[in-house]
Order: sequence, then structure tokens, then C-alpha cells
Amino acid sequence: MKIVRSIVCFCLTLSLANTAFAADEVKLGSVDFRKVAQQSEAGKKAASGLKEMTEKFQASLNTKGKELDKLKSALEEKGSKLTEAKRSAKEKELQKKFQEYRQFGENAEKELLKKEAELTKQMGEELEKIVKEYGRKNGYTAIVRQDALIYNDSRYEAKDLTDEIVKLFDEAGKK
Repeated sequence: MKIVRSIVCFCLTLSLANTAFAADEVKLGSVDFRKVAQQSEAGKKAASGLKEMTEKFQASLNTKGKELDKLKSALEEKGSKLTEAKRSAKEKELQKKFQEYRQFGENAEKELLKKEAELTKQMGEELEKIVKEYGRKNGYTAIVRQDALIYNDSRYEAKDLTDEIVKLFDEAGKK
């Protein structure tokens, strides 16, 4: 019930504001943050850095995986010739190495996700500053994230500002 009441109040406020400011121009813009991240120099640099980290971790995982394969093969070849105690020790060593391999993979994934979140947050904060400044300088009533824009009344066309924001974001990065 509170939600319905809030929506009704919001609509009433908008309709009153619309009649009160009918003479004022409503200027709306939208920005596709994903596109900015993909096309801006900072976004490309961040993606490149994440790719390098991923490749580094993958190379380490591959090396560790090959070591595991060698140990497993050696155990399979010599396992029947070994005493029960030695075979058990080799199996424990293999299990330990496998646990280390799995743990390394999990830690690498966590580190990559943490770095990605950190870069995303940092870029988002910078973009927000640039978009707010752009909106103030250019007289926009509102600028929304394009991926969150569900409906737009055709009377109030939201101009896509993404390409302009990419340029400003790149310029800000050079300073």
C-alpha cells in the first residue's frame, strides 16, 4: 500500500511540476556506461590489465595442472610396484597438490573479481563526476544510465550522450 501511495504522490508531483514549468524545456540525456567502458582509453586499459592478470593466472594453473598430471601418471605407472605405505604417501601427496591447485584457482578468481570490482567502482565514480559536470554545463534536466532506461515518453526524447562522454572521459584521463 505504501508503494502505491508513493507512486501516486510521485505522479502527482510530476504532473504539478509539469504544469508549473510547462514553459521550461525538459532536456534529457542518457549514457551507456558499458559502451563508455569498452570504448574509452581508461576502459580499454583496465580490460587489458585484467586480461593480462587472467593470462598470468591461467599460465600458472596450466603449469600446476601439468605437474599434477605427471604425479598422477607416475603413481599409475609405479603404483602397483610400490608398497602400500609408499603408494598411500604418493596418493596423499597427489591429493595435497590437487588441493593446492584448486585453492590457487579459487584465490586467482577472487583476486580477479576484486580487481574488476575495484576498477569498475573507480571508473564509475569518475564517470559520474564527468556526467554531472556535463549535465550542469549543458543545461540537462536529467541524465540517466541507458541500461536502466525502460520507458521514455516520446515528448521528452533522451539524447544519447555516450560518445561525448567517452571523449570527455578520455580527456579527463590525460590530465
